[in-house]
Amino acid sequence: MSSKLQLTTLAVLVSAALPAHAALYKVVEVDSGLPDSEVSEKTEYYGTAIQPSPIADNTTFPKGCFEKDCGLGTDYKLAGETRERPDGFSYREEVPFAMDNSFGYIEDDYDGFEDYCFFQLGYATCEYWASDRWSSWSNETYGSDTPNSLAFIEGAAEKPTNSINTVINSFSKASGAASSIPVGNYSTSSKRNEVFSDVANADILTKPQSRAWASDGTYVVGSTSTKSGVGDNRYYYSSKAAVWNDTTLAAIDWAYNDEQDGDYYAQGSMRDLYVDDSTFYGVGYNNYKDQHMNATIFTAHIEGSGALTKIDSILINGAEVDAGDDNTNTNSVATNINKNLVVVGQAKRSGRYPQNGAAANRLFVVANANSPSAHFLDSSDGGIFFNGAGGEMGGINNFNEIVGRIDSENHREYDGKQRRQRAFIYAYNGTGTDADRRNIFYKDNKSAWLLDDLTNDGSTTGNNQYRIYDATDINDAGVISATAVMCPGGYDSTAHNAYCDNGNGDETVVAVKLVPISDEAQRNIEPRTYESTASERQGGSLGFGALTLLGLFGFMRKKIK
Repeated sequence: MSSKLQLTTLAVLVSAALPAHAALYKVVEVDSGLPDSEVSEKTEYYGTAIQPSPIADNTTFPKGCFEKDCGLGTDYKLAGETRERPDGFSYREEVPFAMDNSFGYIEDDYDGFEDYCFFQLGYATCEYWASDRWSSWSNETYGSDTPNSLAFIEGAAEKPTNSINTVINSFSKASGAASSIPVGNYSTSSKRNEVFSDVANADILTKPQSRAWASDGTYVVGSTSTKSGVGDNRYYYSSKAAVWNDTTLAAIDWAYNDEQDGDYYAQGSMRDLYVDDSTFYGVGYNNYKDQHMNATIFTAHIEGSGALTKIDSILINGAEVDAGDDNTNTNSVATNINKNLVVVGQAKRSGRYPQNGAAANRLFVVANANSPSAHFLDSSDGGIFFNGAGGEMGGINNFNEIVGRIDSENHREYDGKQRRQRAFIYAYNGTGTDADRRNIFYKDNKSAWLLDDLTNDGSTTGNNQYRIYDATDINDAGVISATAVMCPGGYDSTAHNAYCDNGNGDETVVAVKLVPISDEAQRNIEPRTYESTASERQGGSLGFGALTLLGLFGFMRKKIK
């Protein structure tokens, strides 16, 4: 018997001895509802947002679905998107790679994509990385109007009129009930980005480009772009962070008010909001000296009419492009804010200044929006983070539970391969944290976990069919929108790096919800093990996204020149 088989068999026997429900979450795969004519066997499905939970539920059940039986989470719909190929130029970001505000990389076609990877990511696989993305961008720019990103809300397509590519960034956070209205943007044959949300504003629709990121039912935040150059508006435009209601659109002044500085165009964006009585808080990034794109908290006074006055941009200390003696970062952005005024975000480290062998997209937390200072997640934060770890911030709920994805390996990326990443949850201990709820996640002095550890129910079927790659949103009930790699019938063992059918199985990329288990007696944290013989996968049956999720190359990495 081979040593590989012996280890796999042993892992199965050990996992079989665990309690029947030694997990915190049920994994629920979501049906997109898209017509068969619009998808293919290669189509991959990504979870992007989860429907908010009603305020009344959050008050009655402070532990959310950890005390209220939410079944399969049918009360909380998941929003998602498809991909047939990776984005060339993200359908969400204001500029390519979230940093190319000179459009210098993108205008150089394939060579520019390869240069970005070489100078800002450093992978040894840049030719492959660039070819895949350039092919997608070329198809969009010079080719057909065939959609690559189809949006859906659990069981039904979300397709604005005349749309091509559609993305959903969030659900509206309109107060009182669980809003099912999505917020996002879409492309048409004449405009790359047009907004949709639950708040209609005539002015926003007249802009050359616009993006909507979040809404509370009264205000929507995002950005507007102004055509600054010649041609078909693929290159050379500036953008401003924007907020609008049903009567007024406010484009926020740049912190450094210079639309063009040499080859660089000023950019701004607002990604989330919270209203506290008469004070408006927004988070995102703004333009600063030298056209730096820096994480920013926007504040404003709300007049009785609902108009915003005294709008200000406040820099988040420590997350600036020029943090330290040089331009250590290429860009930074605050992605989310909750009612406790806790802010989360990310800053992409420059390829000139890698840390621990990687030019990582590092994640940070701001304890209070009124005194913004970034704390980058590290080994002091619950056990799964390390200095220089890269990832993507997903979101934060009002219980200070943070989700996203993070490096699960720490080998050198420069001149090597990209680190494998996995979804995480971090029960952050700050203002507004509920001790009873946080204790659910607290074990062995840890309050941060890879979500794969929290879905380990000890069985080789069920939850074991999934490895959770990305967590993009979490509501106050504790339900998470996520993306997983799926092995039908289950991986060979419950280990983190187990094979799918001895490395020959057909793994696919699927959108999933993680629904908390309400019965405390059937709930426990049993971390997955690692198999030393399963550290390398054959991957012969994987598509572009599944390979991405295994860490061979990035799907939505953040950036700069």
